[in-house]
Amino acid sequence: MKKYLSFVVVTVMLLAAAPVYAADTSGFAPAESVSIEYLEDGSYYETIIEDAEDLQPADAIVPFAATKTATKSKTTKYKNSSGQVLWYVKVTGTFTYGNGSATCTKATPSAASNSSSWKVSGISGSKSGNKASAKATGTHYIGSGHTEPKTKTVTLTCSPSGDFS
Repeated sequence: MKKYLSFVVVTVMLLAAAPVYAADTSGFAPAESVSIEYLEDGSYYETIIEDAEDLQPADAIVPFAATKTATKSKTTKYKNSSGQVLWYVKVTGTFTYGNGSATCTKATPSAASNSSSWKVSGISGSKSGNKASAKATGTHYIGSGHTEPKTKTVTLTCSPSGDFS
């Protein structure tokens, strides 16, 4: 009986100490911020800030550190008036923040077309202070000509308290 009771006590203690995680079955990282900029022709830019999918923020691992680290992405999608994504530009930034300051330690740009009639060029990225930026140009090709290219810059900013914009 003593062995059985010891086993039950140890099992209960292990279960109580195990972390519990809610399952996200949507297949998408939850967006922290969404904004929309409408253009005259009915097309629009949709900008989303979210956790970077492949990286776990270091502050989730070391919660009592004086400075924390987080990796986020900010994506601007160019959509037609029907809501179809034609091309996008994205920056993924890694930041350290806390103790009254924030610094971008890494910025990775990416951009691509989701339409065969749109081409993306001039992809570049930069980091400065507490900002990570990416820039790209999308050009719509129709037959032998093309329409006016659209250049977009997306900038991700981290505050000293870990708020992203």
